[in-house]
Amino acid sequence: MSTYDLSQFATAGHTLFGNHLARDGLVLHDTDDLVAKMLASFGDIDLERLWERVRSLARLLTLPREEQHAKLDGFVRHARYVLRTATYARAFRPGPPCFSVTELAERFDDPALAQLLSSHPEVHGPPTTEVLADLHGRIEQLIGWIEPIGFDSLTDVIIEFDDTDLGDSAILVLGNNDGSPYTIIPRVIL
Repeated sequence: MSTYDLSQFATAGHTLFGNHLARDGLVLHDTDDLVAKMLASFGDIDLERLWERVRSLARLLTLPREEQHAKLDGFVRHARYVLRTATYARAFRPGPPCFSVTELAERFDDPALAQLLSSHPEVHGPPTTEVLADLHGRIEQLIGWIEPIGFDSLTDVIIEFDDTDLGDSAILVLGNNDGSPYTIIPRVIL
């Protein structure tokens, strides 16, 4: 169960987040039908913008291997997030939207996707360099070559790069290794 306020809904138009809420959300309380009206107004996903953001966020995966290995847990979480988003977007090509990793694995005839994309540590297992390489390779299969970010560390990205989403993502990758989900980024990025 998740809760959202109206300010989070205000930015959900044309996003995966908004589409997922409109399709699968169950409203438990909506005094003046404000939520129902907002859900009805979200519209189709801007797939071009979505793929642009996926390509942008994937750029963190071009930081040096030493940096990736030093913060392996954060990089694996980030790569899983980017791949999950790209896979959701890919699901729009052959059919209706899909937000279930199990359904995605079936749709794309790739049983490993269900485990790999799961957001639950007990399902996807511990972060390893092999898992990161698999995630990275799968992202490249979906989006092609990943443009290098041109920095040597997450700290450099946070301090010097002029992209708030990438900076926020770099902060999450640095994280505190407590397994926290992506909660400090506003819920609507993609």
